[in-house]
Amino acid sequence: MKGSSDAALPAVHEHARPPAWLIAATGLLALGTVALAIAETNLWMHYVIDAGESISLAGLAFMLLAGFYLFRRGRLLVSLPFAVPWLLFPIITQGDQIIDNLSINWMRLITHLLLSALFGAPVAVVVLAARYAVDPVRTVGTVGERLAGVRSNWLLAVPGLRQMASGRAREGSAVLAAILLSAEMWLAVRFLGELMVVTLIVMMCAVLAHGFTGSADTARFGHHRSERFALGLLIGGVVVSGGLYVGFKYRPGAYQGSPSYFMDPAQPNAGYQFGRVPVPSQPPTAPTNADGAREALTAYGRAFERLLAGYYILDRNYNYDFHNRLFLRSTPLLPDYRTVGLRTVHEAERFGAEANDRLAAAGPLPHVTDPLGALLEDVRAYAAFTFERARVLERMSATFEQTEAGLQHATHLYEGEGKVLGLGLAELLAKHHVVLSAPAVASTAAEFVAVSRAVHDAYANRIVGF
Repeated sequence: MKGSSDAALPAVHEHARPPAWLIAATGLLALGTVALAIAETNLWMHYVIDAGESISLAGLAFMLLAGFYLFRRGRLLVSLPFAVPWLLFPIITQGDQIIDNLSINWMRLITHLLLSALFGAPVAVVVLAARYAVDPVRTVGTVGERLAGVRSNWLLAVPGLRQMASGRAREGSAVLAAILLSAEMWLAVRFLGELMVVTLIVMMCAVLAHGFTGSADTARFGHHRSERFALGLLIGGVVVSGGLYVGFKYRPGAYQGSPSYFMDPAQPNAGYQFGRVPVPSQPPTAPTNADGAREALTAYGRAFERLLAGYYILDRNYNYDFHNRLFLRSTPLLPDYRTVGLRTVHEAERFGAEANDRLAAAGPLPHVTDPLGALLEDVRAYAAFTFERARVLERMSATFEQTEAGLQHATHLYEGEGKVLGLGLAELLAKHHVVLSAPAVASTAAEFVAVSRAVHDAYANRIVGF
Protein backbone atom coordinates (compact mmCIF):
# COMPACT_ATOMS: atom_id res chain seq x y z
CA MET A 1 0.00 0.00 0.00
CA LYS A 2 2.84 2.35 0.76
CA GLY A 3 4.29 1.82 -2.70
CA SER A 4 0.98 2.53 -4.42
CA SER A 5 0.55 5.72 -2.38
CA ASP A 6 3.98 6.98 -3.41
CA ALA A 7 3.28 6.14 -7.02
CA ALA A 8 0.28 8.47 -6.94
CA LEU A 9 2.45 11.41 -5.95
CA PRO A 10 4.00 13.73 -8.57
CA ALA A 11 7.45 12.88 -9.79
CA VAL A 12 10.23 15.02 -8.36
CA HIS A 13 13.08 15.83 -10.71
CA GLU A 14 16.53 15.74 -9.16
CA HIS A 15 17.42 19.12 -10.63
CA ALA A 16 13.98 20.77 -10.32
CA ARG A 17 14.00 24.55 -10.16
CA PRO A 18 11.32 27.24 -9.66
CA PRO A 19 9.70 28.36 -12.93
CA ALA A 20 10.86 31.65 -14.41
CA TRP A 21 7.33 33.07 -14.39
CA LEU A 22 7.06 32.62 -10.62
CA ILE A 23 10.45 34.22 -10.02
CA ALA A 24 9.52 37.19 -12.23
CA ALA A 25 6.05 37.64 -10.69
CA THR A 26 7.42 37.45 -7.15
CA GLY A 27 10.16 39.92 -8.01
CA LEU A 28 7.61 42.42 -9.34
CA LEU A 29 5.46 41.94 -6.24
CA ALA A 30 8.44 42.48 -3.93
CA LEU A 31 9.52 45.66 -5.72
CA GLY A 32 5.93 46.93 -5.75
CA THR A 33 5.47 46.45 -2.01
CA VAL A 34 8.71 48.33 -1.31
CA ALA A 35 7.44 51.20 -3.50
CA LEU A 36 4.16 51.29 -1.56
CA ALA A 37 6.01 51.28 1.76
CA ILE A 38 8.17 54.29 0.93
CA ALA A 39 5.21 56.14 -0.65
CA GLU A 40 3.31 56.25 2.65
CA THR A 41 3.19 60.05 2.76
CA ASN A 42 3.07 60.68 -1.01
CA LEU A 43 -0.50 61.58 -1.96
CA TRP A 44 -0.31 60.42 -5.57
CA MET A 45 0.30 56.82 -4.44
CA HIS A 46 -2.63 56.63 -2.03
CA TYR A 47 -5.06 55.00 -4.44
CA VAL A 48 -2.49 52.38 -5.34
CA ILE A 49 -1.88 51.74 -1.64
CA ASP A 50 -5.60 51.50 -0.96
CA ALA A 51 -6.01 49.05 -3.85
CA GLY A 52 -3.25 46.97 -2.29
CA GLU A 53 -5.77 45.07 -0.15
CA SER A 54 -7.60 43.72 -3.20
CA ILE A 55 -4.32 43.04 -4.99
CA SER A 56 -2.97 41.16 -1.97
CA LEU A 57 -6.01 38.87 -1.82
CA ALA A 58 -5.82 38.22 -5.55
CA GLY A 59 -2.14 37.42 -5.08
CA LEU A 60 -2.97 34.99 -2.29
CA ALA A 61 -5.38 33.15 -4.61
CA PHE A 62 -2.78 33.21 -7.39
CA MET A 63 -0.15 31.65 -5.14
CA LEU A 64 -2.53 28.91 -3.98
CA LEU A 65 -3.44 27.97 -7.56
CA ALA A 66 0.21 28.16 -8.59
CA GLY A 67 1.06 25.90 -5.67
CA PHE A 68 -1.27 23.16 -6.87
CA TYR A 69 0.11 23.51 -10.38
CA LEU A 70 3.71 23.22 -9.16
CA PHE A 71 2.82 20.32 -6.85
CA ARG A 72 1.49 18.32 -9.80
CA ARG A 73 4.82 18.88 -11.57
CA GLY A 74 7.03 18.12 -8.59
CA ARG A 75 8.40 21.69 -8.34
CA LEU A 76 6.56 23.10 -5.32
CA LEU A 77 9.22 22.41 -2.70
CA VAL A 78 11.95 24.29 -4.55
CA SER A 79 9.47 27.10 -5.30
CA LEU A 80 8.20 27.45 -1.74
CA PRO A 81 10.52 30.35 -0.73
CA PHE A 82 8.93 32.44 -3.48
CA ALA A 83 5.53 32.03 -1.81
CA VAL A 84 6.58 33.97 1.29
CA PRO A 85 6.08 37.51 -0.16
CA TRP A 86 2.61 36.53 -1.40
CA LEU A 87 1.69 35.27 2.07
CA LEU A 88 3.04 38.38 3.81
CA PHE A 89 1.41 40.96 1.54
CA PRO A 90 -2.19 40.68 2.92
CA ILE A 91 -0.89 41.07 6.48
CA ILE A 92 1.26 44.07 5.59
CA THR A 93 -1.74 45.89 4.06
CA GLN A 94 -3.24 45.98 7.56
CA GLY A 95 -0.24 47.79 9.03
CA ASP A 96 -2.30 50.75 10.28
CA GLN A 97 -4.74 48.43 12.07
CA ILE A 98 -1.90 46.36 13.54
CA ILE A 99 -0.23 49.37 15.19
CA ASP A 100 -3.46 51.19 16.09
CA ASN A 101 -3.56 52.35 19.74
CA LEU A 102 -0.06 51.09 20.54
CA SER A 103 2.65 53.16 22.20
CA ILE A 104 5.22 54.79 19.92
CA ASN A 105 7.93 52.25 20.81
CA TRP A 106 5.70 49.28 19.97
CA MET A 107 4.71 51.09 16.77
CA ARG A 108 8.38 51.47 15.87
CA LEU A 109 9.12 47.82 16.57
CA ILE A 110 6.21 46.40 14.56
CA THR A 111 6.59 48.90 11.73
CA HIS A 112 10.26 48.07 11.26
CA LEU A 113 9.60 44.35 11.43
CA LEU A 114 7.11 44.80 8.59
CA LEU A 115 9.52 47.04 6.70
CA SER A 116 12.33 44.53 7.12
CA ALA A 117 10.11 41.94 5.43
CA LEU A 118 9.30 44.39 2.64
CA PHE A 119 12.92 45.36 2.06
CA GLY A 120 14.14 41.79 2.40
CA ALA A 121 11.67 40.28 -0.08
CA PRO A 122 13.21 41.62 -3.32
CA VAL A 123 16.69 40.79 -2.02
CA ALA A 124 15.63 37.21 -1.30
CA VAL A 125 14.07 36.85 -4.76
CA VAL A 126 17.24 38.06 -6.50
CA VAL A 127 19.49 35.85 -4.37
CA LEU A 128 17.39 32.73 -4.90
CA ALA A 129 17.14 33.38 -8.62
CA ALA A 130 20.92 33.82 -8.78
CA ARG A 131 21.50 30.59 -6.87
CA TYR A 132 19.44 28.61 -9.34
CA ALA A 133 21.04 30.39 -12.29
CA VAL A 134 24.63 29.49 -11.36
CA ASP A 135 24.14 26.32 -9.30
CA PRO A 136 26.72 23.87 -10.71
CA VAL A 137 24.51 20.87 -9.87
CA ARG A 138 21.37 22.19 -11.51
CA THR A 139 22.94 23.70 -14.63
CA VAL A 140 23.31 20.55 -16.71
CA GLY A 141 23.24 19.84 -20.44
CA THR A 142 22.98 22.64 -22.95
CA VAL A 143 21.79 25.11 -20.32
CA GLY A 144 24.74 24.19 -18.13
CA GLU A 145 27.20 24.73 -20.93
CA ARG A 146 25.72 28.13 -21.70
CA LEU A 147 25.82 29.18 -18.05
CA ALA A 148 29.36 27.90 -17.68
CA GLY A 149 30.45 30.45 -20.26
CA VAL A 150 28.50 33.16 -18.51
CA ARG A 151 30.04 32.25 -15.15
CA SER A 152 33.49 32.66 -16.59
CA ASN A 153 32.74 36.20 -17.72
CA TRP A 154 30.71 39.10 -16.36
CA LEU A 155 28.60 37.18 -13.81
CA LEU A 156 31.72 36.46 -11.79
CA ALA A 157 32.15 40.21 -11.32
CA VAL A 158 28.98 40.26 -9.20
CA PRO A 159 29.85 39.70 -5.52
CA GLY A 160 28.76 36.30 -4.28
CA LEU A 161 28.20 34.59 -7.63
CA ARG A 162 31.69 33.07 -7.74
CA GLN A 163 31.04 31.30 -4.42
CA MET A 164 27.64 30.08 -5.63
CA ALA A 165 29.12 28.76 -8.88
CA SER A 166 31.77 26.83 -6.95
CA GLY A 167 29.20 25.17 -4.69
CA ARG A 168 29.51 27.50 -1.66
CA ALA A 169 25.92 28.70 -1.94
CA ARG A 170 25.55 29.89 1.66
CA GLU A 171 28.57 32.18 1.48
CA GLY A 172 27.70 33.50 -1.96
CA SER A 173 24.08 34.13 -0.99
CA ALA A 174 25.16 36.02 2.11
CA VAL A 175 27.57 38.24 0.18
CA LEU A 176 25.06 39.04 -2.57
CA ALA A 177 22.26 39.67 -0.04
CA ALA A 178 24.46 42.05 1.96
CA ILE A 179 25.37 43.98 -1.20
CA LEU A 180 21.70 44.29 -2.21
CA LEU A 181 20.65 45.37 1.28
CA SER A 182 23.34 48.03 1.26
CA ALA A 183 21.99 49.23 -2.10
CA GLU A 184 18.59 49.71 -0.44
CA MET A 185 20.17 51.98 2.15
CA TRP A 186 19.53 55.09 0.06
CA LEU A 187 15.79 54.32 0.10
CA ALA A 188 15.86 54.23 3.89
CA VAL A 189 17.78 57.52 4.04
CA ARG A 190 15.62 59.24 1.42
CA PHE A 191 12.15 58.09 2.44
CA LEU A 192 12.23 56.59 5.93
CA GLY A 193 14.78 57.44 8.60
CA GLU A 194 17.57 56.48 10.95
CA LEU A 195 15.77 53.49 12.43
CA MET A 196 15.37 51.87 9.03
CA VAL A 197 19.05 52.45 8.29
CA VAL A 198 19.93 50.66 11.54
CA THR A 199 17.46 47.88 10.67
CA LEU A 200 19.15 47.30 7.31
CA ILE A 201 22.58 47.21 8.97
CA VAL A 202 21.30 44.56 11.41
CA MET A 203 19.87 42.56 8.50
CA MET A 204 23.21 42.75 6.65
CA CYS A 205 25.10 41.52 9.71
CA ALA A 206 22.59 38.69 10.19
CA VAL A 207 22.85 37.36 6.64
CA LEU A 208 26.66 37.54 6.71
CA ALA A 209 26.78 35.72 10.04
CA HIS A 210 24.41 33.06 8.71
CA GLY A 211 26.44 32.64 5.54
CA PHE A 212 29.89 32.39 7.06
CA THR A 213 29.28 30.76 10.45
CA GLY A 214 26.55 28.25 9.62
CA SER A 215 27.02 24.64 8.68
CA ALA A 216 27.61 23.54 5.13
CA ASP A 217 24.72 23.40 2.69
CA THR A 218 22.38 20.55 3.52
CA ALA A 219 21.39 17.95 0.99
CA ARG A 220 18.57 18.89 -1.31
CA PHE A 221 15.15 17.43 -0.70
CA GLY A 222 14.34 14.72 -3.17
CA HIS A 223 11.77 12.50 -1.51
CA HIS A 224 8.27 12.48 -2.90
CA ARG A 225 6.74 13.27 0.45
CA SER A 226 8.65 16.55 0.62
CA GLU A 227 6.32 17.84 -2.10
CA ARG A 228 3.30 16.82 -0.03
CA PHE A 229 4.83 18.54 3.00
CA ALA A 230 5.42 21.69 0.91
CA LEU A 231 1.80 21.67 -0.23
CA GLY A 232 0.65 21.42 3.38
CA LEU A 233 2.88 24.33 4.34
CA LEU A 234 1.52 26.45 1.50
CA ILE A 235 -2.13 25.73 2.32
CA GLY A 236 -1.47 26.44 5.99
CA GLY A 237 0.30 29.68 5.10
CA VAL A 238 -2.61 30.82 2.94
CA VAL A 239 -5.09 30.09 5.75
CA VAL A 240 -2.98 31.93 8.34
CA SER A 241 -2.37 34.91 6.04
CA GLY A 242 -6.05 35.24 5.13
CA GLY A 243 -7.09 34.79 8.76
CA LEU A 244 -4.74 37.49 10.02
CA TYR A 245 -5.89 39.83 7.24
CA VAL A 246 -9.56 39.41 8.20
CA GLY A 247 -8.80 39.54 11.92
CA PHE A 248 -6.89 42.82 11.77
CA LYS A 249 -9.14 44.45 9.17
CA TYR A 250 -12.30 43.88 11.21
CA ARG A 251 -10.76 44.08 14.66
CA PRO A 252 -13.16 45.77 17.13
CA GLY A 253 -11.95 49.22 18.11
CA ALA A 254 -9.81 49.83 15.03
CA TYR A 255 -10.66 53.26 13.70
CA GLN A 256 -10.14 52.20 10.07
CA GLY A 257 -8.68 55.53 9.01
CA SER A 258 -10.31 58.22 11.13
CA PRO A 259 -11.02 58.59 14.86
CA SER A 260 -13.88 61.02 14.09
CA TYR A 261 -17.34 60.03 12.93
CA PHE A 262 -16.20 59.82 9.31
CA MET A 263 -15.86 56.14 8.28
CA ASP A 264 -16.93 55.00 11.76
CA PRO A 265 -19.84 52.52 11.43
CA ALA A 266 -20.65 53.03 15.11
CA GLN A 267 -21.69 56.65 14.39
CA PRO A 268 -23.98 56.42 11.34
CA ASN A 269 -25.97 59.55 12.21
CA ALA A 270 -23.20 61.78 13.57
CA GLY A 271 -22.76 63.72 10.32
CA TYR A 272 -24.85 66.54 8.95
CA GLN A 273 -28.42 65.43 8.21
CA PHE A 274 -29.00 66.43 4.61
CA GLY A 275 -32.69 65.60 4.80
CA ARG A 276 -33.44 68.24 7.45
CA VAL A 277 -34.30 70.89 4.82
CA PRO A 278 -36.67 69.52 2.17
CA VAL A 279 -36.25 70.58 -1.44
CA PRO A 280 -39.38 72.48 -2.59
CA SER A 281 -41.15 71.11 -5.63
CA GLN A 282 -42.01 74.50 -7.11
CA PRO A 283 -39.83 75.82 -9.96
CA PRO A 284 -37.06 78.31 -9.11
CA THR A 285 -37.75 82.00 -9.66
CA ALA A 286 -35.50 85.05 -9.85
CA PRO A 287 -34.81 86.37 -6.32
CA THR A 288 -35.97 89.88 -5.45
CA ASN A 289 -32.70 90.50 -3.58
CA ALA A 290 -30.17 88.73 -5.81
CA ASP A 291 -27.21 90.79 -4.54
CA GLY A 292 -27.87 89.92 -0.90
CA ALA A 293 -28.24 86.21 -1.66
CA ARG A 294 -25.08 86.26 -3.79
CA GLU A 295 -23.01 88.00 -1.09
CA ALA A 296 -24.19 85.58 1.59
CA LEU A 297 -23.50 82.46 -0.49
CA THR A 298 -20.09 83.77 -1.55
CA ALA A 299 -19.18 84.53 2.06
CA TYR A 300 -20.10 80.99 3.11
CA GLY A 301 -18.01 79.60 0.26
CA ARG A 302 -14.97 81.61 1.35
CA ALA A 303 -15.45 80.43 4.94
CA PHE A 304 -15.44 76.79 3.84
CA GLU A 305 -12.38 77.43 1.68
CA ARG A 306 -10.49 78.97 4.60
CA LEU A 307 -11.53 76.13 6.90
CA LEU A 308 -10.11 73.57 4.51
CA ALA A 309 -6.84 75.52 4.38
CA GLY A 310 -6.54 75.21 8.16
CA TYR A 311 -7.39 71.52 8.09
CA TYR A 312 -4.75 70.94 5.41
CA ILE A 313 -2.04 72.64 7.47
CA LEU A 314 -2.89 70.45 10.45
CA ASP A 315 -3.35 67.26 8.44
CA ARG A 316 -0.03 67.41 6.59
CA ASN A 317 2.08 68.66 9.49
CA TYR A 318 0.65 66.19 11.99
CA ASN A 319 1.36 63.51 9.38
CA TYR A 320 5.01 64.46 8.91
CA ASP A 321 5.49 65.06 12.63
CA PHE A 322 4.22 61.56 13.43
CA HIS A 323 6.41 59.93 10.79
CA ASN A 324 9.41 61.94 11.97
CA ARG A 325 8.97 60.43 15.42
CA LEU A 326 8.12 56.95 14.15
CA PHE A 327 11.15 56.66 11.86
CA LEU A 328 13.47 59.13 13.64
CA ARG A 329 13.75 61.31 10.55
CA SER A 330 13.69 65.07 10.03
CA THR A 331 11.13 66.10 7.42
CA PRO A 332 10.79 69.91 7.76
CA LEU A 333 7.61 71.07 9.46
CA LEU A 334 5.85 74.41 9.52
CA PRO A 335 7.10 76.10 12.72
CA ASP A 336 4.44 75.93 15.45
CA TYR A 337 2.09 74.33 12.92
CA ARG A 338 -0.74 73.65 15.36
CA THR A 339 -1.00 77.34 16.26
CA VAL A 340 -0.84 78.36 12.60
CA GLY A 341 -3.42 75.77 11.56
CA LEU A 342 -5.85 76.60 14.35
CA ARG A 343 -5.44 80.32 13.65
CA THR A 344 -6.55 79.63 10.09
CA VAL A 345 -9.51 77.59 11.36
CA HIS A 346 -10.51 80.44 13.68
CA GLU A 347 -10.32 82.87 10.75
CA ALA A 348 -12.69 80.58 8.87
CA GLU A 349 -15.07 80.65 11.83
CA ARG A 350 -15.04 84.45 11.71
CA PHE A 351 -15.76 84.29 7.98
CA GLY A 352 -18.68 82.01 8.77
CA ALA A 353 -20.02 84.46 11.36
CA GLU A 354 -19.70 87.28 8.82
CA ALA A 355 -21.64 85.17 6.31
CA ASN A 356 -24.43 84.76 8.88
CA ASP A 357 -24.46 88.53 9.36
CA ARG A 358 -24.63 89.10 5.61
CA LEU A 359 -27.52 86.68 5.36
CA ALA A 360 -29.38 88.43 8.18
CA ALA A 361 -28.68 91.90 6.74
CA ALA A 362 -29.67 90.98 3.21
CA GLY A 363 -33.27 92.00 3.78
CA PRO A 364 -36.20 89.95 2.58
CA LEU A 365 -35.00 86.67 1.10
CA PRO A 366 -37.01 83.72 -0.21
CA HIS A 367 -38.72 81.51 2.36
CA VAL A 368 -37.56 77.92 2.81
CA THR A 369 -40.56 76.87 0.75
CA ASP A 370 -38.81 78.52 -2.23
CA PRO A 371 -35.93 76.57 -3.85
CA LEU A 372 -33.40 79.39 -3.29
CA GLY A 373 -34.59 79.89 0.28
CA ALA A 374 -34.14 76.17 0.95
CA LEU A 375 -30.60 76.34 -0.45
CA LEU A 376 -29.70 79.31 1.75
CA GLU A 377 -31.06 77.60 4.85
CA ASP A 378 -29.23 74.36 4.06
CA VAL A 379 -25.93 76.19 3.54
CA ARG A 380 -26.38 78.16 6.77
CA ALA A 381 -27.16 74.99 8.74
CA TYR A 382 -24.26 73.09 7.18
CA ALA A 383 -21.89 75.93 8.10
CA ALA A 384 -23.16 75.91 11.69
CA PHE A 385 -22.64 72.14 11.92
CA THR A 386 -19.19 72.32 10.33
CA PHE A 387 -17.84 75.06 12.58
CA GLU A 388 -19.17 73.30 15.64
CA ARG A 389 -17.26 70.24 14.41
CA ALA A 390 -14.12 72.40 14.13
CA ARG A 391 -14.28 73.15 17.84
CA VAL A 392 -14.71 69.45 18.62
CA LEU A 393 -11.68 68.61 16.47
CA GLU A 394 -9.57 71.18 18.29
CA ARG A 395 -10.34 69.50 21.61
CA MET A 396 -9.80 65.98 20.25
CA SER A 397 -6.47 66.81 18.61
CA ALA A 398 -5.24 68.48 21.81
CA THR A 399 -5.81 65.16 23.57
CA PHE A 400 -4.20 63.12 20.81
CA GLU A 401 -0.99 65.12 20.69
CA GLN A 402 -0.24 64.47 24.35
CA THR A 403 1.57 61.31 23.19
CA GLU A 404 3.82 60.74 20.20
CA ALA A 405 1.64 57.86 19.02
CA GLY A 406 -1.42 60.08 19.23
CA LEU A 407 -0.10 62.28 16.43
CA GLN A 408 -1.18 59.53 14.03
CA HIS A 409 -4.78 59.94 15.20
CA ALA A 410 -4.56 63.72 14.91
CA THR A 411 -3.51 63.59 11.27
CA HIS A 412 -6.23 61.06 10.43
CA LEU A 413 -8.73 63.24 12.26
CA TYR A 414 -8.07 66.35 10.17
CA GLU A 415 -7.57 64.34 6.99
CA GLY A 416 -10.96 62.69 7.44
CA GLU A 417 -12.73 65.93 8.30
CA GLY A 418 -11.13 67.71 5.34
CA LYS A 419 -12.48 65.03 3.05
CA VAL A 420 -15.94 64.95 4.60
CA LEU A 421 -16.18 68.76 4.38
CA GLY A 422 -15.82 68.53 0.60
CA LEU A 423 -18.12 65.52 0.35
CA GLY A 424 -20.80 67.44 2.25
CA LEU A 425 -20.56 70.42 -0.07
CA ALA A 426 -20.75 68.12 -3.09
CA GLU A 427 -23.89 66.55 -1.64
CA LEU A 428 -25.43 69.99 -1.09
CA LEU A 429 -24.74 70.91 -4.71
CA ALA A 430 -26.27 67.65 -5.90
CA LYS A 431 -29.31 68.06 -3.64
CA HIS A 432 -30.04 71.59 -4.88
CA HIS A 433 -28.89 71.10 -8.48
CA VAL A 434 -32.27 72.19 -9.88
CA VAL A 435 -32.13 75.69 -8.39
CA LEU A 436 -28.37 76.02 -8.92
CA SER A 437 -28.72 75.25 -12.62
CA ALA A 438 -31.82 77.40 -13.16
CA PRO A 439 -31.04 80.43 -15.40
CA ALA A 440 -32.84 82.74 -12.96
CA VAL A 441 -30.53 81.75 -10.06
CA ALA A 442 -27.32 80.41 -11.65
CA SER A 443 -25.46 83.74 -11.61
CA THR A 444 -26.43 84.33 -7.97
CA ALA A 445 -24.78 81.10 -6.80
CA ALA A 446 -22.01 80.78 -9.41
CA GLU A 447 -19.09 81.72 -7.13
CA PHE A 448 -20.39 79.59 -4.26
CA VAL A 449 -20.65 76.61 -6.60
CA ALA A 450 -17.12 77.14 -7.94
CA VAL A 451 -15.58 77.43 -4.47
CA SER A 452 -17.52 74.40 -3.17
CA ARG A 453 -16.30 72.27 -6.05
CA ALA A 454 -12.72 73.40 -5.44
CA VAL A 455 -13.01 72.45 -1.75
CA HIS A 456 -14.35 69.04 -2.73
CA ASP A 457 -11.69 68.45 -5.37
CA ALA A 458 -8.85 69.28 -2.96
CA TYR A 459 -9.49 66.04 -1.02
CA ALA A 460 -11.46 64.07 -3.61
CA ASN A 461 -8.47 61.88 -4.49
CA ARG A 462 -7.27 61.42 -0.93
CA ILE A 463 -7.47 58.05 0.79
CA VAL A 464 -8.14 58.63 4.48
CA GLY A 465 -5.91 56.63 6.78
CA PHE A 466 -2.40 57.15 5.37
